[in-house]
Amino acid sequence: MTQNQICSRLFTALVVVLATLVVLPVSAAEIRVSVDHSPGSTRLLLTQSEPVSYTIQSSRSRITVRFTAPVVIEPAEMKFEDDPILERYRMRDEYTLQLDVGRDFDRYERFELRNPSRLVLDLKGSQKRRGTRRTRSTPLTEPKTIIVIDPGHGGVEQGAVGPTGLKEKDVSLQLALELKRLLHLRDPAISVVLTRDEDRLVGLDERTAVANHNKAALFLSIHLNAAPRRNASGAETYYLSTDATDDEARNLAALENRSGRSTPSPEKDKLDLVLWDLAQNQYLAESSALAEAIQRQLNQLAGTRNRGVRQAPFRVLEGAMMPAILVEVGFISNPAEESRFKTTTYRTRVVGAITAAVQEFLLNLERFSSPTPLVERPMDLP
Repeated sequence: MTQNQICSRLFTALVVVLATLVVLPVSAAEIRVSVDHSPGSTRLLLTQSEPVSYTIQSSRSRITVRFTAPVVIEPAEMKFEDDPILERYRMRDEYTLQLDVGRDFDRYERFELRNPSRLVLDLKGSQKRRGTRRTRSTPLTEPKTIIVIDPGHGGVEQGAVGPTGLKEKDVSLQLALELKRLLHLRDPAISVVLTRDEDRLVGLDERTAVANHNKAALFLSIHLNAAPRRNASGAETYYLSTDATDDEARNLAALENRSGRSTPSPEKDKLDLVLWDLAQNQYLAESSALAEAIQRQLNQLAGTRNRGVRQAPFRVLEGAMMPAILVEVGFISNPAEESRFKTTTYRTRVVGAITAAVQEFLLNLERFSSPTPLVERPMDLP
């Protein structure tokens, strides 16, 4: 074969390859739409199979989301006859999502979430027209209050271990199961969802995702503490902040954040924390009040040493779109406290204290005015 023939064949092959590349279809990202209607606002949650950039334009009658790549929306179109804020949404073409807003629409707000990538659009109604509308023919039912309880650690992540081998993961699960039973017993309108109900590993981000999917009124993560000093004792309660109260709180958060994470990324974690800290600012008053109530009840009813309410960058609290706290109910590294946590009597006292605090918090919840929590649809225990 001559050199000219070789070059000719190579050129022909290159042309075929280029032609094939030209006709290959561009893969479209899938976007699942969930809609939550509340008095005075409507929320759209766009969950993306992969991140897609976009621009948004708005007018008095519509909001247009223009994506930089083809997308497939599921469902592709929905109408809302009883919503005065959003009349419908539809795909205008493979790049464009159009929202036709209603007579009560005033403005919109947006923010993004990660893991998975989500775009949240909050459509706000006019202040003059906000309020619930009821008719006498509409039966009123007792609303359910959903609380998500998160037993810390699980599976290969055993957490702190006491001097005689008692594991944090086992005690936190025992407390959570009893707390679920007692909360519902005290108030049948309370429905408790556990992030785990057995000894298994649950990712940190997955724990708050359970709360978000279930439209929880609050998120409570239960842990037991440990310290090099064997006489360290008492309970302490935390809510989220980028700035820890002190070095001890910062170190504890760093230790907890290393568990349940397969591929830690310090830079990404720092960015995520800043974003979630801003999101949690909406619930700062509620989270603080819940933490104060739990700390006070633990001090009074369970007789624990008061180590106070603190703030720290706990990963497990970052994703919560509702009041969220983490409670360290005691030091399993302290021989005396480890011994108490082995007894049903002491665990019952601790659960009773937390139950009383939660009831107190829910009773006063109407004093706060937070936005509607992020909701998709109820999700079963993972």
